[in-house]
Amino acid sequence: MKSPLGDLGVGAEVHNPWMVVRTKVKCEKFVRDQLEKMGMEAFVPVQKRTARYMRKVKTYENPLISCYTFVRFDKARRNQILALPYVQGFLRTDKKDCVVSEREMLWLQKVSGTDLDVKTEILSMHIGERVVLAYGQLAGMEGTIVSQYSKHEVKVALESLGLQMVIQVDASMLEKLW
Repeated sequence: MKSPLGDLGVGAEVHNPWMVVRTKVKCEKFVRDQLEKMGMEAFVPVQKRTARYMRKVKTYENPLISCYTFVRFDKARRNQILALPYVQGFLRTDKKDCVVSEREMLWLQKVSGTDLDVKTEILSMHIGERVVLAYGQLAGMEGTIVSQYSKHEVKVALESLGLQMVIQVDASMLEKLW
């Protein structure tokens, strides 16, 4: 007879999925520490950077992905997380909370803390794609990419008002609409 847990095996734990909490800039580790104090499993992938000064050498741990803290939690505690200082919400795609796969988390954990030169970039977006502004004063506005000036700057037409308003925004403020 098959176990209701599927192929997890005897005694295997069932974990809540990894979710992404958006934080204010340079607050990722603070939010991680607060989540851990609340008894949750939290993680911020970091990249070590060594700075050499005249009298000393100092090693810094900078977040690999700016403004993201990864967390596992019981859904009943969602509002406690949102109430923490410096938390701006959960990362959402297609109007649902973003769930990070175990494979991707394992990869982030392996890369974290190494001296590899790792850079993160937003998935490339193309002219004509539908996007939503995820951050800033116009958060939630949907539009279409009209042109791209650089890999960081795009021009988006916002049609939700029945008008075509063209606005130039940083690509990091956009999320694709699927």
